[in-house]
Amino acid sequence: MTIGWQSLLAVLVGGGIGSVIRYTVTFAITQRFGAGFPLWTFIINITGSLIIGIVAEITQTRVFAGSALLRLFLMTGVLGGYTTFSTFSLDALTLMREGDQLLAFAYVAGSVVLGIAAAFGGVALVRAFSSA
Repeated sequence: MTIGWQSLLAVLVGGGIGSVIRYTVTFAITQRFGAGFPLWTFIINITGSLIIGIVAEITQTRVFAGSALLRLFLMTGVLGGYTTFSTFSLDALTLMREGDQLLAFAYVAGSVVLGIAAAFGGVALVRAFSSA
């Protein structure tokens, strides 16, 4: 599949839908449970991971052989707008399924540790330049 206008439109529309769903879920959970522990992010990441597993298995098997455009819309668009953690989870699972547990562990640990470090670095960078 090439990057054509149909692919871009599928990601654009799907991403918009996923982002609106994420906003709605975040708002509902915050209204119900408050803003202490980031329960909204936790729930979005877990449900997104569950849904991407379902969509990947259904669209990549004979259960429902979805088109590449449908997978792009659902997985990259909707679920990418909802949470990129779902893609991270599927990538780690794929590495494990392919028998590369060490690489999967390195991917997961590296993503978490370096992601937090990068966020810390971004905050530090902005603080350094804003206090100058």
